[in-house]
Amino acid sequence: MTDNDLAERSRGRVAGLLADLRERYDDFERVEKRWELAPDAYERDRERIAAGANGGGGIWVTNDDGEVLLVRNEGDDGWADPGGKREAGESFEAAARREVREETAVEATITGVREVHVLELVDETDPDRPSLTSLIVIFDGEHAGGDPRPREGEIAAVEWVASPPERVLYPEVADRPYPASE
Repeated sequence: MTDNDLAERSRGRVAGLLADLRERYDDFERVEKRWELAPDAYERDRERIAAGANGGGGIWVTNDDGEVLLVRNEGDDGWADPGGKREAGESFEAAARREVREETAVEATITGVREVHVLELVDETDPDRPSLTSLIVIFDGEHAGGDPRPREGEIAAVEWVASPPERVLYPEVADRPYPASE
């Protein structure tokens, strides 16, 4: 499959996934992002998209006290919601629950969709390569069990927080509601 064919296929797949999410969930915020990737990262995402495994999911998990579960990845200064890549044939919901469990040892119940990030993936060194389209779904969720602990070798820290931390991995983490601080 050529890069152009895959680019078109990725746009169509994301449009279909967005339509499916709109049918199953109440309204949610759509966030458009452009990721300029190094050639090797672009190629990895290209292969994932070709295999039907592109995108990922995370959960904005709150506990009974209104605190939000956040992680800090190894090598990062900023905090983010737990989540990660979707495997081929895996739903966004299943990927989000699995990633939260793997990264934090916490079980979460999905209650809705918070945001959908539509990603334009571009090769930063080759402007002639077509951009690919991918999707990250951030669900709303509630703590269903487990005590937070970081996944060794991937997650540096896991914490329940009552208000936005000073450093976040991406702006939406600071802009979302923190029920404990309201």
